[in-house]
Amino acid sequence: MQDGAKVHTAKVSIASFEDHGIILYNHSPYSPDLNPIEHILVHMKCKLHRMYPDVVNLQGSPQTMQRRLAAILPQVWEEIRERYFETILDSMPERVQAVIDARGWYTRY
Repeated sequence: MQDGAKVHTAKVSIASFEDHGIILYNHSPYSPDLNPIEHILVHMKCKLHRMYPDVVNLQGSPQTMQRRLAAILPQVWEEIRERYFETILDSMPERVQAVIDARGWYTRY
């Protein structure tokens, strides 16, 4: 899924998609609900703050913060139950139908 971000619309990105035979379809930039990773990232962020409330106070160089996050994010990821991923994926037909019914606009979730 593309969301119009510069990295997605850059000429080099578009050329790479074309080189690999990937067909891109236009969709509303106001439908992030159709991208399951958005929900997973929000869930992961909430879990991160619950498990490591001190993370908001991280200080130091970008490299120091990156090392700290690299150490704890895999632990956070492992705490996400498989059923959560299944629930997100199972909800996709309803989400897609809502977008179709709304003629491209979806704000329900």
